[in-house]
Amino acid sequence: MLSTPSHASNLLFSTAAVAAKFFSPSVTSADATHASSFSNLASSASLSPGPLPASTSLNTSLVSTTDVEDEPIKSYSKHQRWPLQGEPVCVVCGRYGEYICDQTEHDVCSLECKAKDIIQCTGASRSQDPSLTHQSSSLITAEHITVESPLQDIKNISPPVQAAEILQGNNLTYTYVEHEFITQLGQDQVDNLRQQLGLSAQGKDVCRPIIEFEHCNFPPTLCTNLKRAGYDVPTPVQMQMIPVGLMGRDILASADTGSGKTAAFLLPAVVRCMKQKDAPAALILTPTRELAIQIEKQAQELMFKLPQMKTALLVGGMPLPPQLHRLRQNVQVIIATPGRLIEIISQNSVNLGELKILILDEADTMLKMGFQQQVLEILENTPQDRQTVLVSATIPESIESFSSQLLRDPVRITVGEKNQPCSNVRQIVLWVEEPSKKKKLFEILNDSKLFQPPVLVFVDCRLGADLLCEAIHKIMELECVAIHSDKSQSERTKILQGLLQGQYDVVVSTGVLGRGLDLVHVKLVVNFDMPSSMDEYVHQVRMSDMSVEYVVYLPKRSIN
Repeated sequence: MLSTPSHASNLLFSTAAVAAKFFSPSVTSADATHASSFSNLASSASLSPGPLPASTSLNTSLVSTTDVEDEPIKSYSKHQRWPLQGEPVCVVCGRYGEYICDQTEHDVCSLECKAKDIIQCTGASRSQDPSLTHQSSSLITAEHITVESPLQDIKNISPPVQAAEILQGNNLTYTYVEHEFITQLGQDQVDNLRQQLGLSAQGKDVCRPIIEFEHCNFPPTLCTNLKRAGYDVPTPVQMQMIPVGLMGRDILASADTGSGKTAAFLLPAVVRCMKQKDAPAALILTPTRELAIQIEKQAQELMFKLPQMKTALLVGGMPLPPQLHRLRQNVQVIIATPGRLIEIISQNSVNLGELKILILDEADTMLKMGFQQQVLEILENTPQDRQTVLVSATIPESIESFSSQLLRDPVRITVGEKNQPCSNVRQIVLWVEEPSKKKKLFEILNDSKLFQPPVLVFVDCRLGADLLCEAIHKIMELECVAIHSDKSQSERTKILQGLLQGQYDVVVSTGVLGRGLDLVHVKLVVNFDMPSSMDEYVHQVRMSDMSVEYVVYLPKRSIN
């Protein structure tokens, strides 16, 4: 099957201080010169050579897994050891990434590399917005130095408005209140709006949909993040799902891949996390590593510059020690695959006792892959009064039954028809016998009207993916790569990034890329082998919006 979208959907780092080295007689002149440059950058923090004043201490937002009192934070990268296998690596120098920079969320080895990392990130931010230059100097001390009177210190150093923003961010309270414009709408207008959007919302006392993000009255920083991430106008599923989620209701939602459902559940999750800083407040379970990586990226975009907000990615196929290290950094949002999270729970390395919201994304795929028992085991470690959200492209009977065990008085939200391909996907069936399938595929790839790279070709087995990839590269002389479960996680991540960046003409994949990923840059989708079920077929045809599908179909096989 092929699909050709008529268009591709769209989808700063905060200014920060740098820390200076406090000189001692043993420091060399070269070290002193090096440290002096950092000291100048941190001048607004009132840092100077010499010991720390009794009333001042380094901000522990740069956290180590070791006891700070027993082992001081390393000032220079040369004082840090090289990493062992599986340990985090400093993004600046490659040494052991013992700490996490609170401003960039990157692993760093020392205050020196933290400074360099922040400078690199803020340099890009200032080039986009020159107004950030003044703000960076005014926020340095408030962000990175703790004094006996934090309130007085902030007032003395930062302008009044900025001080208010800092204090509000650290003690943020948010309650969703229906916007006056929405309240004034008549019920017939609300019903007509849902009908025009193809939106169905069933349940007791379902709140009305929003029309603009401004109707949620999010904090200013979150509003800015939405705009920077390209969320200008809410999609239909976001219009209904966001206010319901903000009200704390359980949700069962079905919407197309690419419909914006990830942001629809992330925004309520981020808001819940603002009120809790010392333990994970949100858990997002996904069936695949690739989907988890994609969700974490979107979460970090929305959480950018929100005080003390961190994510942890817990997935198999990646080293466990860095993930355990990350969990010890007071993260608020966990994105995980069930298998890896069960492994970490069995080691008593994560506390889910204060969880506020649990989200199961692509729940139907999760059950199909045999994760139901693992999900139930995870739920036993979470509070009974949590908010639970089940999201999927399809709602088969298995999900209906499963949701009845998990959800309490849920709101059921559906965009479009359940268990049907997207309404904006036109599907064309090509009847091709087995011996002629490869020839037909080559004809399609040689047709200038049909071939619009990058092309995604689905096959049903790993060996078939490798063989077909080799044939395409040899005969068609196209940049082609195969991706399947035998590939290492680093290989799969690299291929996925290359696909999104247009580095490949053709990507041959098993179903690993058919589960919830929104590949907006894909111009053509080919089902070389038909999927084994209707649900799997629906997932694959929802890979991108506004597409035309051509199906390479075998008469002897059928969709169950």
